[in-house]
Amino acid sequence: MTTLTTRKTILSTAILAATLSLSATAQPQPALEEVVVTAQKRAENLQDTAIAITAISGAAMDELNIKDSSDYEAIVPSLSVRNSPARLFIRGVGRVTNSLGTDPGVAVYLDEAYTSEFTVLNRATSLTTQRVDVLRGPQGTLFGRNTTGGAVSVTSLKPTEEPEYHARATVGDYDQVDLGASASGPITDELGYRVYGYSNQRDGYLDNISGDDPWNQDQWGAGAQLSWDPTDKVNVWLSYATDIRDNRDTSANQGGYLISPYRTDLRSESNGFLFSEAYQWDRENPAVNDPYKVDMSDVMKAQDKSNNKFITHLTWDLDSVTVKYIGSYFDGKYQGSKGDVGFTSNPENRVVEDVMQKSEAYSNEIQFISASDGPFQWVAGVYQYHQKVEQPYTIRSLEADYLQYTIPTAQNSSPNADVQANLGDNWQYNQEAELKTDSYAVFADANYSFNETWKLTAGLRYSYDEKQGYEQQYAVADPKATYFPAIASGMGPSAYDALKPLWNAFGFPANCCGFLDVDPNEANRKLKDDWDNVSGRLVLDYMISDEAMLYGSLSTGYKSGGFRLGSIQPTPSFDPEELLAYEIGYKGTFNDTLQINAAAYYYDYDNMQVLVPRLTAQNLPVEEVVNADKAEVKGFEIEAVWLATDKLTLMGNYSYIDGEYTKFCCALDTLSDPDTAPEVDLSGNPLTQAPKNKVFLNASYSIATTEYGEFVPSVSYSWVDSRQYDVFNLDVTQADDYYRLDAVVTWYSPRDNLRVIASGRNLSDKQTWTSLARLNAYGALAGQINEPRTWAIEVQYDF
Repeated sequence: MTTLTTRKTILSTAILAATLSLSATAQPQPALEEVVVTAQKRAENLQDTAIAITAISGAAMDELNIKDSSDYEAIVPSLSVRNSPARLFIRGVGRVTNSLGTDPGVAVYLDEAYTSEFTVLNRATSLTTQRVDVLRGPQGTLFGRNTTGGAVSVTSLKPTEEPEYHARATVGDYDQVDLGASASGPITDELGYRVYGYSNQRDGYLDNISGDDPWNQDQWGAGAQLSWDPTDKVNVWLSYATDIRDNRDTSANQGGYLISPYRTDLRSESNGFLFSEAYQWDRENPAVNDPYKVDMSDVMKAQDKSNNKFITHLTWDLDSVTVKYIGSYFDGKYQGSKGDVGFTSNPENRVVEDVMQKSEAYSNEIQFISASDGPFQWVAGVYQYHQKVEQPYTIRSLEADYLQYTIPTAQNSSPNADVQANLGDNWQYNQEAELKTDSYAVFADANYSFNETWKLTAGLRYSYDEKQGYEQQYAVADPKATYFPAIASGMGPSAYDALKPLWNAFGFPANCCGFLDVDPNEANRKLKDDWDNVSGRLVLDYMISDEAMLYGSLSTGYKSGGFRLGSIQPTPSFDPEELLAYEIGYKGTFNDTLQINAAAYYYDYDNMQVLVPRLTAQNLPVEEVVNADKAEVKGFEIEAVWLATDKLTLMGNYSYIDGEYTKFCCALDTLSDPDTAPEVDLSGNPLTQAPKNKVFLNASYSIATTEYGEFVPSVSYSWVDSRQYDVFNLDVTQADDYYRLDAVVTWYSPRDNLRVIASGRNLSDKQTWTSLARLNAYGALAGQINEPRTWAIEVQYDF
């Protein structure tokens, strides 16, 4: 049976800037063991690394019941996660939109290969993952892509020297059934392998009274690796992975569903552009009283048609330097079909959206890492990244056959009108966007130990980014949603009712006509720009003793400018953002049983890229990216783990973020009043998706027996402060604070080859909004509720 101290190793690694493990050798008193990380590209004690890091091992994912990316939010200080739409923030810095032409503020790496999508974090489990490291603060001199907020590094399990075979199965409520298996070991003395496969299925936790339930999950994935040692100094590692999903979603554009009442007193929300279901339906919106219940006739099918990830590492150990090549190629094709724009079951006005994304990206990086034992250590590298993405988006009115032909609005009553076929299947809106990104960087980072007490680190990076974009737009106004205010006191007949007799007399087609609002031959453009930057860091750390360290750092971060592609915005381009970060930190261990790490920081931002919601000329809600002149973030983090006894482990953390736009004037709030949009000074408003306070606590207790194995009950409590989702800092887009209580009981067999994990999540069944967004000027609000109380039982077996 695995010893008690090893069990504590698994649990301790789950938290804190120190990923902790315990000695596998029984001792009179439990003690913390040295943890080795590679955050600075070489193996070193985490407690000697002057970076705020939280590292979570694959085994700890089971111990703490981590199932998706939202679970990391509770455990990692200063981390904010939003699953729909996907967002990742560290210390208030992150990706404000997934629109083409924008970059994330937090970089995600899979086996040291950069990816612009953070779904690899969502799919990381103990079946596939050795460790997840979250590094807080700018990391440009150590990683391929520069990043302002931080980096998340996912490290896969590698081939093993001895044969290993593993199988697992999970059942839970909402008809959850998860299966997984892996095998690893040697093929020859020089060649090793690892393969795995998994399947996850679960019903959605939203109840749709009129159709398929949203958030149903049907996912599977597989991967294979080879590790070859042609000589004792050269290693070649090859990896392939794919993750495929066929899920049910609600909406591609907003990532939620309508949570405000239907407005049956309004004929149309869009001044003639389209008939909105939400304003033509005489039912009550069930989500108003129960956020887990919706009434929708069309639920989006969110599918990965393909998803391939190829990564290779070539490592060559020379006498005084290690040369490492990292190459990657990722491609994917995503399709979302028939998402319900109106969020209702109205059979007469079914307005749906379709989106597709086709992408490919490749990168090449060469690192040179010093391999001597002297006081001077360094790493240098060159990096290249290319990405191409295509993203068409369409809105269709399924029941509006009269939209199959269009005419220019100015000619709608003329017998000589230019009648044209609709470019699609009852299209009302279509946008096409393409983006090519090329990035290059040269970086170096070095440190010198003056003695056993003082060490100075300096890093420098040059970045160059070039982006080329193309966008095109097409829009057709719905004549049935267009009214003549002079007739019948503002509620007169539609344009269709008034003009149909004329169209028939003029010989127009029977299924005619929509009004051509935007001609794609005119509404299209190409965009191109490039940016460069020099950034760096300077760190001084002081060893108070063998068990405690102080450090101070000064670093700069950079995120390239770009374009908000697709919707033909008046000002599509935005400038690069730059960050000057000050940080002081402490890492200490007491009596080998208590570890406390803390960090305080101040960020000074220039041209912070900010998301401003607005309405298009067709009154569709879109997201505009603009630059806030100045912003600042102040914060504090403390993490601790205590081996209270040889059976009891306590751990916890607290983080505080105070971020605001200090100079941001001004922005037009077209969602409040599209006709006379007020100009609002946003200076002093808080950063979005940055809760001020977060708390996490965990306690685990080991009950070890000789005959029946070991039982480890564990209880976790997390609390997240309120957060704002809109830059205008409105009450309707402010999510309340909430707490979450989870519990896990793990049983380990006497031989430790069988494990049973029983878990309960959100046991108090607390509710919070994980996204909130305004939809129009009539008060419509979209939101997404968190996961309710759930349970699961997982069985793992090692052959």
